Amino acid sequence: MSHPLYQCEEFGTSSPAGATIIFICPFDTPIERVRFAVRRLCRNGYHVMAYQTSGAVFRNADPAILPELIAAVREDIRARIAKLSSQDVTDVGFFGSSLGSFILYNCIGREIPELRWGVFNTGGDIARGVWQIPDLKQRHVERGWSLSRLAQEWAELQWPDFGRLDGCRFVFVGSRRDKVAPLGNISPYLEPMRRVGARVSVREVPAAGHKTTVIMGLWKAPRLIRMVTEPMSSRPRSRFN
Repeated sequence: MSHPLYQCEEFGTSSPAGATIIFICPFDTPIERVRFAVRRLCRNGYHVMAYQTSGAVFRNADPAILPELIAAVREDIRARIAKLSSQDVTDVGFFGSSLGSFILYNCIGREIPELRWGVFNTGGDIARGVWQIPDLKQRHVERGWSLSRLAQEWAELQWPDFGRLDGCRFVFVGSRRDKVAPLGNISPYLEPMRRVGARVSVREVPAAGHKTTVIMGLWKAPRLIRMVTEPMSSRPRSRFN
């Protein structure tokens, strides 16, 4: 079934003995452009459900599109997880990049409790992120939007009610040189998850900006996923090359 705001494509084969990954691409990025990351996950034995989203979510400068997109993707994920469950596939996690990370931030906990582990490949303040991209900022300004109004419009998405996250494990990936989603600004978005029981770690990658941060995270996807699916390491690390 097609949808004007997203497309989904499956890779690999689901199995009760294996894990399925809900994979959501960065903003305005077709699956084809990140297929290298999907292939690496499949080679590591994962079944992947990959989503790409429409550039209209930000390019149309209509803030109502973002919650519509999130709600639609969330419903589709629920339906696909229900189908997997009927096939005795119960191990489902996620890997989201940039906008994909923010969508999944609004899927965990009470919304889709089956998502108990995953990787947020960059994350933070969605309104400020849009404002850091000149073309998107200009489009919103021309439609009469300011940063403060945009932040207010998306406040419920920025601060979702997770419910309980006991036993959940997540990792955030970022770079201090990323101006769109700087790693140094991530703490306020981690604490609400930790307060309701999640184990949340942060990993810094060497990168020169937002795009290269996302690419580095995608390249390291199998390793990052192992960090939230294998037993806790006794050697905490904050950066890897």
